[in-house]
Amino acid sequence: MKNLLMLGTAKGSKEIILEAKQRGYHTIVTDYLDPKDSRAKLVSDEYWMISTSDFDTLETMCKDRDINGICNGISTFNISATMELTKRLNLPCYCTPESWHYTIDKRDFKDACIKNNVPVAKDYYLSEEPTAEELESITYPVVVKAIDQSANRGMSYCFSSEEISGAIKKAKLVSNSDTVVIERMLKGHEYTAWYALAEGKASLINFAKMYHKDGYPSNCYSITTTYTDNLDLYLKEVDKNIKKVFSDIGCKEGIAWIEMMLDEDGHFYVIEMGYRMSGDMMALVHKNVCNFNSYGWLLDIAVGIKHTANDLPKFEEKLPESVGCSYILWSKKGGTITKWDGFETLNNKYNINVETTLGVGSKVEKHQYLAVITFNTSNYLEMCEAIRFINNNVEIWNENENIIVYYDDLESLKIE
Repeated sequence: MKNLLMLGTAKGSKEIILEAKQRGYHTIVTDYLDPKDSRAKLVSDEYWMISTSDFDTLETMCKDRDINGICNGISTFNISATMELTKRLNLPCYCTPESWHYTIDKRDFKDACIKNNVPVAKDYYLSEEPTAEELESITYPVVVKAIDQSANRGMSYCFSSEEISGAIKKAKLVSNSDTVVIERMLKGHEYTAWYALAEGKASLINFAKMYHKDGYPSNCYSITTTYTDNLDLYLKEVDKNIKKVFSDIGCKEGIAWIEMMLDEDGHFYVIEMGYRMSGDMMALVHKNVCNFNSYGWLLDIAVGIKHTANDLPKFEEKLPESVGCSYILWSKKGGTITKWDGFETLNNKYNINVETTLGVGSKVEKHQYLAVITFNTSNYLEMCEAIRFINNNVEIWNENENIIVYYDDLESLKIE
């Protein structure tokens, strides 16, 4: 029997644990969280109350327990921890420090894109104390963001030179670097593309469009759906060369994704990449809609099962007929969660899965992630029916009111 150690309980951890248990592996989850607050610990065979940053203790425990593989969810820290532990224990890891660097350094990733003719937004380089001449050379509006953060942490939109200084300070507050990225602000819809990698080759798993509710921060994306348009344009403008980028930066195995904007000028511009599963839990959608198991793919690598290029998914240059969707519920107000209501009505509907790390008593802030609901349907109309059903039946309350931000502009999801 193989022994699998999961570092942490971030999104995706529970799903990999369940996949491992189906194979008959003995599963262990470690971090400092109480088991009742960890969905991964609740389904694992065993758990340790050891922090994922305590490498020396974990190394000793892994040797004593004959651990055969180490995995993680979407936590960026635990990916770094996995690299460190697997190096110490001479175990497989899909990611290397060199390839991981490009997922956390936006400038170096952008340079790799430019080198390989992948379209990216024009950026501006400013000195530590920008001069009036430098500020006047910028064509506004621009986006200012931390070089090493994701999910728009520390990001600002600037419409004039007067706003630049404050935006730079905001970006540096959340960054481990004094360098910030300043680039032309794109206007349009965001899209995501996911890839599987083996033997240094990459193959497209799926492609999706993202929607956020008007009036809320741009990082509060509510809907990601495979019911989308512009696949042909993506394949023409980005697909071939982004595969060259993956190869160039050393991404040889595992799962990767990119986010991009279809700008109002009618062209795609790549924004960032991730060398892990995405936080929208679309890996569950891919399993149901595309018949590709990202969790199994990563688990294989962790326990030493080698993939070849022949194992990669064969993308047919058209989207699956069925529709997959991720619906993230955000908070419109902060407070302490007092009630979850109606989620039991989702059972046995549209292959719905609900993922959250929160519960009654959890404290939340305004515009915080509450839960992600994934499902698949036969077509666009059923997708809208599922979203409408969720909107009408589930509630999450603070002390005074239901705090869910519902996506209700279903007409906007229709593809002409």
